[in-house]
Amino acid sequence: MTLPRVLFVTGKGGTGKSTVAAALAIALSRRRPTTLADLDRRLSAAAALGAMPRDSTAVKVTDTLDAVALTPRAELEAFIERIVPIHAISRRMLRSRTFGYVTAALPGLEAFLLLERLRIMAGDAALEDRYLVIDAPASGSAVELLSVSSGVKGIAPAGTLNRLADSIDGFLADATRFGAVITTTTEDLAVREALETAATIRARLGIVTVAAIVNCVPDLLFDTSELAAMSPLAGHARLAVRRNAAHEQAALIAPRFAEAGVMTISLPMMFTPGIGTAELTKLGRVLHARLLDQ
Repeated sequence: MTLPRVLFVTGKGGTGKSTVAAALAIALSRRRPTTLADLDRRLSAAAALGAMPRDSTAVKVTDTLDAVALTPRAELEAFIERIVPIHAISRRMLRSRTFGYVTAALPGLEAFLLLERLRIMAGDAALEDRYLVIDAPASGSAVELLSVSSGVKGIAPAGTLNRLADSIDGFLADATRFGAVITTTTEDLAVREALETAATIRARLGIVTVAAIVNCVPDLLFDTSELAAMSPLAGHARLAVRRNAAHEQAALIAPRFAEAGVMTISLPMMFTPGIGTAELTKLGRVLHARLLDQ
């Protein structure tokens, strides 16, 4: 499967978004150099990889994988420092109350500049033949982030910001450069939100969803006769039925996404007290086989 250069991982809170982003970065790094861009303030994906980047400077995880931390505020500061190269003046400008009023009057400016940074990073990734995996905000906030350039166009119908907004829109709609990966679990609420997210970003922004990752799918452990034999065990029997039901529910999800034109990949339930490199590598092998080996 031909993947876009940038994979934007989002999903409902609690569906394992950061874990999937980290596992996906590991999977892609087996094919070519990869950068994980962590937009989460808690740096959950980077931490799972054993990296704690403090700014946009890359921290090496392996020979083919590194991680960076990106925040909207840091991108605003970097933008001001680029257009006002005298450090003392740019620092004073950023601290001034007047500048705070200006940025407050331009809603979404910081997020817009974060998108511009991702666009630039995608260009660099293309030149260096690398992948860029983004641990994005949860789906509701992610849709707002991806939609911010249209708001900037309304505020700035001409000039530099308008031209940047056009460039960002073109980047997001280019399926060779940008694609979404949406995480879900087998729960119906999470599935419905994932489907809605895919439909919204496609209709509003022209963004393709590369795959829906169905996380935490347990194996089918018991057949019908074994469940019947356990029926006298009350609570144990109920747990066994629930375990089988979760597995069977996952099989019903794929047709719903297929109808929306989205492929699904199921990741196994990890029965461990924590997720570390070994677990991420195991999940990464599944993602590699489905996304890259076909």
